[in-house]
Amino acid sequence: MLSEYMLPGVSPVVFWLFVSAAIIIQGISKSGFAGGAGVLSLPLMMLVMPVDKVAATLLPLLILLDMNAIYHHRHNKDWAVIRQIYIPAIIGIVLGALVWWRVGQAGIETYGGYIKKFVGVMAMLLAFYILAKEASLEWVRGKKAGPRIGWIAGIFAGFSSTIAHAAGPIVSLFVFSQDLGKTLFVGTVAWAFTLINLTKLPFYVAVNLVDFSVLRFDLFLVPLIPVGSYLGKWMHYRVSERLFNRIIMVLTLLAGIQLLLNVNLVRMALEALFR
Repeated sequence: MLSEYMLPGVSPVVFWLFVSAAIIIQGISKSGFAGGAGVLSLPLMMLVMPVDKVAATLLPLLILLDMNAIYHHRHNKDWAVIRQIYIPAIIGIVLGALVWWRVGQAGIETYGGYIKKFVGVMAMLLAFYILAKEASLEWVRGKKAGPRIGWIAGIFAGFSSTIAHAAGPIVSLFVFSQDLGKTLFVGTVAWAFTLINLTKLPFYVAVNLVDFSVLRFDLFLVPLIPVGSYLGKWMHYRVSERLFNRIIMVLTLLAGIQLLLNVNLVRMALEALFR
């Protein structure tokens, strides 16, 4: 079963190292420590897995994490702001689903390289966002984005989320510009992500990205989420969040460059080590 989730030439040891690290990082990110760290997961997994399997594998796990987040923030949300970003995001989701449908029709071999390059570029942009996150948030402070910006941001968030689960900075910057205060901001972002990811699920099923084999594979990965959550809470009091984010930024940038150039230096080094 696992062979269809592994790129040719990838050893099981290297495969599980990359995939386990990616899921644990998601758990750390959702624990409240290093909130932007999750951007590394998808490019990290794409270095050892087919691009369509990565997107499909991550979505159910992200929904589980979202459910936990909205449980803790069930009373902290601004529906007016959520509607401004979520309704146009549906258009982006449909556009992204059409891309995946086209990929499925033509075969992943035809368009997989282009999707890798897209994810590589997105990873590099997200790495720079981590570096400039505080400056970016300060820049939008007091500049309340209106409905027109909401439509542009929402469509792009929906599309990039459907292709690469990479809507985080777009949604966060838009919601932050609404000046909701910290508690409402965190809750509103959590609810927006949840609705976007839940809306993606039936489209992923319709274009044959998510099926029972994906859910079976996810069963192996679910236990890693609480491991990441525990690590995040442990690191909160012992590790500099700024330093951790800088490490994630560098790793995301390196992963993005490797996807863009279609090389895998880290995997090659590990293969040589475990050969």
